[in-house]
Amino acid sequence: MRITLMNPLTSRTLHDAQVIGVENVTPKMRRVTVAADALKAMPIDRPAMWMKLFFPMPSNIRAQGRAYTIRAYDAEQGWMAFDVALHGDQGPAAWWIARVRVGDTLQLAGPRSGYWIDPSQHEQVLIGDATALPAIAGIVERLPAGTRAQAFIEIADAGEEQALISPADLTIHWVHSATAFPGTTGKLELAVQQADLPRRCQVFLAGEAFMVRAMRTHLLVDRGILHPSIDAKGYWRLGAADHRDE
Repeated sequence: MRITLMNPLTSRTLHDAQVIGVENVTPKMRRVTVAADALKAMPIDRPAMWMKLFFPMPSNIRAQGRAYTIRAYDAEQGWMAFDVALHGDQGPAAWWIARVRVGDTLQLAGPRSGYWIDPSQHEQVLIGDATALPAIAGIVERLPAGTRAQAFIEIADAGEEQALISPADLTIHWVHSATAFPGTTGKLELAVQQADLPRRCQVFLAGEAFMVRAMRTHLLVDRGILHPSIDAKGYWRLGAADHRDE
């Protein structure tokens, strides 16, 4: 059994931050780098940890908060980078991300959660849509040498594929959703169902909530993978502006 203890003052306190970098990693993935003195003391010790970002809104509208995975972190310099999938929707978070510029300000709280890499597991299976790609990229960077890992990732097209660096023996299965939202086509589920997976492995599974639920059932029932070995998170839900993972 593993227990994660988070400092409630650290994880829930709002910190003011300033945007110091904006770049497009791919046409549909934007990296936003923010800096704040408070970030120098953050307990970032696992891949796939996340912060909640609160975007500036008009004074009569409550601040809108969304969770994003920490893609990179520099404690000494006090900055964090977040890779954000551009869905093309019209929500307040998407509106801000599409227009963000260096010098803009926001607030953030965290860090929270993260993926615990079990040193006794020598097989890793990583499954997710485009929203899970930052977390998967961070995880594979931290896998021990000698680990065998398979990643199944659904993105829009070949232009969204990223070079993932890992000391592990990593095989990546890219799935393309074309014009549909990655994670909603059923193609990712089919790719995993047709794959040769080890029964004894550790699994990271994240993305669209219905996809995650279907994949978790498949891994538990059809593959016989033990429940404690599966870390599953529904990051978003098609048709919901602010899905909260169950």
